[in-house]
Amino acid sequence: MQQQTQERPPHEDKPGQLTPLWQRYRTSKRAKRWTYILMVITPVILLIISMCTIFGRHFDPSAERSHSTTRRVPDYKTEPRSTDLNVLTNQVLTDLNAHGYDAGYQTILINWRKSDTSQVNCSPDGCSTRTHLTRVDTANDLRDLENLYWYKELHPGNTSMDDYIARMLPIVRTEWGNTVLNKGWVYFTLLRIRDYSHDAAYWDKTIQHWVASQYARIDPKLGIQHGAINTTAGAGNITLADGYRVDHALETGLALVDAGTRYNHPAWTEAGKRDVAVVTRDSYNQHFHLFGRIYLINDPRYGSNELLDTQARMGETGQELEALLRTGAYTKDNEYLTLAKEVLDGLQNSPLRDRQHGGFYFKIFLGPYMGKSVGFVDKSIKEVQQMHTLIAIHLANQIFNHHWADLEEDVTRNAIQHLFLPAPVPGFTYRVRTNGDLYPCPKCVQPLAEDWVTSEADNIALEAFQTILTKKWQL
Repeated sequence: MQQQTQERPPHEDKPGQLTPLWQRYRTSKRAKRWTYILMVITPVILLIISMCTIFGRHFDPSAERSHSTTRRVPDYKTEPRSTDLNVLTNQVLTDLNAHGYDAGYQTILINWRKSDTSQVNCSPDGCSTRTHLTRVDTANDLRDLENLYWYKELHPGNTSMDDYIARMLPIVRTEWGNTVLNKGWVYFTLLRIRDYSHDAAYWDKTIQHWVASQYARIDPKLGIQHGAINTTAGAGNITLADGYRVDHALETGLALVDAGTRYNHPAWTEAGKRDVAVVTRDSYNQHFHLFGRIYLINDPRYGSNELLDTQARMGETGQELEALLRTGAYTKDNEYLTLAKEVLDGLQNSPLRDRQHGGFYFKIFLGPYMGKSVGFVDKSIKEVQQMHTLIAIHLANQIFNHHWADLEEDVTRNAIQHLFLPAPVPGFTYRVRTNGDLYPCPKCVQPLAEDWVTSEADNIALEAFQTILTKKWQL
């Protein structure tokens, strides 16, 4: 008989064979109790480990700061702002009054941070506090008073700035009442204060005192003011034995021409004309139609009788243009007006113009200098000082029948959209990136950017806006 094979029932072990682990677990109460305990304590252990990892790690402030740089730097150019120059002017003056004045030192601060207005007089290396200032620039006080009077002139009956004027007037009189600072822009600023304060008796005396001092400083042999000169105001400065800053010399000469005509001093006029002729001969570049920056008369290390610093910076160019236009128009000297027109025509198609974002780049080199070749354009920043050119362009448009109307519109639009930092704490900073982004400041506390409103930039912008707002140009 064939032996039948009996199938082994499920779960039935053969004799001597071990019971599978999973089967023993199912029948073991002890195993199930340990499983429950592990399910409870495992999440607790994992949580403790993760907390130790986060809070027990070494904290590196610089790494944390670097990680958050992009996230923390605000993009002000995307924020809403008015395009009404009257509104912007009021906002900036109001902020200067609120945050710019230091009662302890009785001066307008150099700058203050938008992110923390207790941090003032900032530089890329750090900031001061309002109780401990490291730098003071009285030129900010002078321009501030100028713009306050100007605003009041444009808004008759408006008394909102009267207390501000009353506070600044005695300060400026003390600082500037007997000034002999040999920078030509001082003359044209004092003229505006005289006109808009309606106190000609006081300010005419100040102006003529300044002009007489500049006349006395002119070397009758060379026809210009000259002497030891610094190549820069900051780090890397070299003091040259004998030379002159081109913009200062040119503007001072033009101021003498204007003052000689205005106050009936022919000797001033004659000296000023000679000064302007010497500077133009030595420092004006016929190819680029721009003035250089420093003319070297003599230095045993660097040579003699040459344009040493060939930079043409837009802020300085704007001041040179304004002086040429104002003096040319008042004295009816077509030579100065023609030169100004030549410079402006050159700027119209200059590589200095930023065709993408508007306005002008920082500077151009008219000759080899600082390792740069002829025609090199520095596009690393835009200075708000370029708004000096807006003043000149607007004045020139009045004289030459709106010949540069498109250029004026372009520079104005760039100022509002890319240079202005909107409220809160509205105003202008010293420099920005070409596209209007804040300039980086790796050593700053958060945010890592130069987010400070600068009084010099504020006041230059106010001069430009109020020049446009002035319907009738006062010479």
